[in-house]
Amino acid sequence: MRHIVFLWFIQFILQSGQLLADIPEQRLFPASSEWTSVNDKSITTDGSWKDDRFRFADAAHKYTTEHNASMRWKFIGNSVAVRLAGQNTSSYPGTGLPAHGKLAIYIDGKLTKYIYPAQQGREFIAANNLPPGPHELELRHLANQDSSGVRIEGFLTANQPIGLLTFPITAELQEYLNDVRIIVSREGKTVRSTIGRNWLTGQASISLPVGQGYDLRIEAIGWNSRITKTPIIVAGKSNIIPPVYLYRDSKTVQYRFRYPKLNNQAIRTSGEQFTARFLGFDADIKEVRIQRQIAKATFSRVLPFKEDIQKAFYYDRQIEISLPANTPPGVYDLEIDIVGGSRTGTCRSPSAVVVTNKYPNNPKFLTFGHLDTSGQYQAEYLQRIATMANIIGADMLLASNCVNPAYISGALSNLNMPHVVNFGNHQVYGHHRWYGPDLGSVTYGPNLVVLNYGLPWHESIEPVIAELQKHHTKNIKVINAFEHNAPISLLDNFRVALIHDAHGPGDKLMKMGQTPTQRVGKSNSVSFRLVEFENGHVVSATYHNHPTAPIPFGREQQSPLRVERSSSSSATVINEFDQTFENAQITFVVPNAKYTTTAGRVKSIAISDDDTLAEVIVTMNIKSNSKTNISLIRQ
Repeated sequence: MRHIVFLWFIQFILQSGQLLADIPEQRLFPASSEWTSVNDKSITTDGSWKDDRFRFADAAHKYTTEHNASMRWKFIGNSVAVRLAGQNTSSYPGTGLPAHGKLAIYIDGKLTKYIYPAQQGREFIAANNLPPGPHELELRHLANQDSSGVRIEGFLTANQPIGLLTFPITAELQEYLNDVRIIVSREGKTVRSTIGRNWLTGQASISLPVGQGYDLRIEAIGWNSRITKTPIIVAGKSNIIPPVYLYRDSKTVQYRFRYPKLNNQAIRTSGEQFTARFLGFDADIKEVRIQRQIAKATFSRVLPFKEDIQKAFYYDRQIEISLPANTPPGVYDLEIDIVGGSRTGTCRSPSAVVVTNKYPNNPKFLTFGHLDTSGQYQAEYLQRIATMANIIGADMLLASNCVNPAYISGALSNLNMPHVVNFGNHQVYGHHRWYGPDLGSVTYGPNLVVLNYGLPWHESIEPVIAELQKHHTKNIKVINAFEHNAPISLLDNFRVALIHDAHGPGDKLMKMGQTPTQRVGKSNSVSFRLVEFENGHVVSATYHNHPTAPIPFGREQQSPLRVERSSSSSATVINEFDQTFENAQITFVVPNAKYTTTAGRVKSIAISDDDTLAEVIVTMNIKSNSKTNISLIRQ
């Protein structure tokens, strides 16, 4: 029973504004072992070795392609394991190719084995059962014509034998899966937590103390986690588990929809209408609904609709959908059940419909770009930013120059606001299956439109002009761009208020043209910005009234703005930033009742479908460098 309660509380945290990723996973090793980074002063090298840390990888490493380049380390311990760095992905060939060399391992001057990094997981055992006293480990890289390269991250030693657990990890949409987080625990206590997997082969390996079995959790943001158990780990033998296969998280999988969808969300107030186009084939439309879930609370509405027969073609169908007047605000999945013909099933578009209480007159955007989200560790960072965006209560999130859409769609799947994403010069090709064309626009009520453009401006701008002309009556026009150097005439003619970008030279905050258009650009990949409007113009886009600085947030930093929950109805709101956040939002899921709050004010209460739970949203001003206790009081 305790296990069930714990899992429910974890699910509640994951979906109610404080993700587990608020607290970054440390590189945890068994208490009986000692970790030594490859950059430790005790490690010596011969030959040409390059210090490398591939695009915000979870750790630094040394890299060589030189034949006979070697690395030596004197250590004391009964056993030693070597941890390889991740294989560089094909999206970034400029930073070095994957490691295809051969590695000779010497212990105390004696050759003990050869390793091929391209075949390995991230770890292997170099020696076990060594006699007491000091020892020397030597790694020698051997090149074979054009097959070369090895990346070393560090060493794990212990005064007891260690064993190696190995298993392959494959996945739905395998081509997008780079690495994963492997969490090993025993009796509820984490023993190891690390990034793993060789994306070339899918092979994973992790060194563990022998004599025990462990619980194993494999996490990849955008995929469903997998929980399994290990055998009792034995030294010197093959410790294997069956292959692990990860299915995509349904919150990221779009099926049979043209629109609305990601980058083309329908943003409406309750009682309004929107258009949906989907692949209904020759089936009957049985039911149209929206649905979202937070913790154990489900919120859904069955939606009345009317089909526009004149817009149907072959497998495409188009309907006009009405939102009931009592629809609670939130980000919903859109589902359409079709029955009969040859295509019975459910058409599904996750996070496609955003219901808001009112359209913002002075919108507030959370923006960032070029975060290099190519794998699990980087996606965990993005997930923490998304959580802070929920707390800040931004109206929309703008992301520019993204990389791997499979991880990005997962990291942003718990946003409580609409978001717009584009992909630039480091993209993993195929992002259109999630985020659609490189040009599109999203309307946010009668006064605001966001044009999304993921191409450089030397491309033909006629399609951009045509897209902006559709929205010429909107008072506030925003461009979320790959680069900022749009033709000034375009910005002036359409009176563009903001262009957000993440790539290119020049001042990151500057006025452009006669409108004027405010450029807000990416300063670095360890920050984000909060862009605020007033009377149709940007009035704030920097940190703590600094002339240019973004809001700082380090990759290994605990979220400075976070919610720590002591129960489902009580929490502490912590703000370690030197900046106040006005009209921030804290979400609770509690038993169905009327509530007041000890801090801020209750903004809204939504009742779950089964009438047992309530989603209570409290809005408050979070002062800089503050810690605020907040509790719901049942009336």
